[in-house]
Amino acid sequence: MNETTLAAAERIRAFADAVRAQLADLPAEEVDDLVEGLVGDLTDQAADHDGAIELGDPAAYAEELRSAAGLPERGPVVGTKTPWHKRLAATAGRVAGRIRTSRAGAEILGILGALRPLWWLARGFGMFAVVSVLLGFGIWTMLTQGWPGTRILAWILLILLTVLSVQWGRGRWLPKNALKHIRTVASVIALLILPFAAGALITAVTNHGNSVERSYTQPLGLSLDGDRVVNLFVYDKDGKPIEGAQVYTNRGTPLNLMGRDSAQFDSAATYWGFGDSGTTTLPYRDAQGRPVWNVYPLQLGRLDESTGQIDPSTTLTPQPPFLRAPDRALTATPAPSP
Repeated sequence: MNETTLAAAERIRAFADAVRAQLADLPAEEVDDLVEGLVGDLTDQAADHDGAIELGDPAAYAEELRSAAGLPERGPVVGTKTPWHKRLAATAGRVAGRIRTSRAGAEILGILGALRPLWWLARGFGMFAVVSVLLGFGIWTMLTQGWPGTRILAWILLILLTVLSVQWGRGRWLPKNALKHIRTVASVIALLILPFAAGALITAVTNHGNSVERSYTQPLGLSLDGDRVVNLFVYDKDGKPIEGAQVYTNRGTPLNLMGRDSAQFDSAATYWGFGDSGTTTLPYRDAQGRPVWNVYPLQLGRLDESTGQIDPSTTLTPQPPFLRAPDRALTATPAPSP
C-alpha cells in the first residue's frame, strides 16, 4: 500500500462521510442501506487505477441515491446530533490530516496504513479466541486436540472469522440496523483479548514441544536394531563357547544389558519383568557381593510363586543358541604390504 493509495483511501472516507452528511435528514438505518458498500466499491475502483479516482460532488451523489431509491429531496435537519463514533472518526481524520502535513508524520501514517491488513488478521484470530473462551476450550486445544472432525470445524471457524474481519476492513459485509455496532464491539473485545490469547498460545506451543521431548527417552541397556538384548553368548574363533567371559567396550566400560543403572538391580526382572517361562537373567557377584552384569552368559533364575521372589535354588544355566558356533575359517586381516 503506497502513499497514493493511502491518500485515495482518505479521500474516499471523506467522500463517504460527506455523502452521509447530505443524507442526514433520513433515518440512520435508511442511510446505512443507501451507502452500504460505498467505501468498498470506491476502494476497489481506486485499486484498479493505482489509487487514481474521481469522486465528484458528494451532494450530487447523495441526490442520485435519493432518486434511485425513490426518496424525496433533502429536507431540513432538525435537532440532529452526530453520533459519537462519527464525531470520533471525524476528529481522527482531522488529526491524521495535521500529522500528514509533516514528512515524518506522513511516513509514520504510511507505515501504519501498510500494517492495517495485519490488524484485520489479528482481529480474526482475536474473535476466534473469544469463541474458544466462550466454549470453554483453549485455542491450542480446539485446533490440535480432540476428534478430527472437531479440529476441522475449529480451523474452518478460524478461517471464516479471519475472512469476515478482512471484509470488514475492506468495508464489505458490514452489519446494519440493530447490529451495525457489532464490528466496533467485536474489534474492541478482540483487541483486549489478543495479548492473553497470544500468550496462552505461545505457552501451549512451548509446553507441547517440551512434552514431545520428554516423551522420548533413550532406552537403557543394550539393543540390536531396536530389539532388546537379554543375554550374550561368547565363542572363540574355533566356535567353542566361552563361559564367564567378561565383555567391555572399546572405552573399557563394562558391556551390560541394562545400562548405567544396572548396579541397582539384583535381577533383570526389576527392570524388564519375568519372561513367559517365569525366568529372568541374574548377574554374577564380585567378592563384595555386588552384581556384575558384564560376565556372560548370564544365569537364569525362576520366580517362586509362593513368595513372589527369585528362588536361588532354581538357578539355571542358559541354553546357548549353538553348541558350537558355525565354522567360518577365520583368519586375521592381512597387514597392508609396504
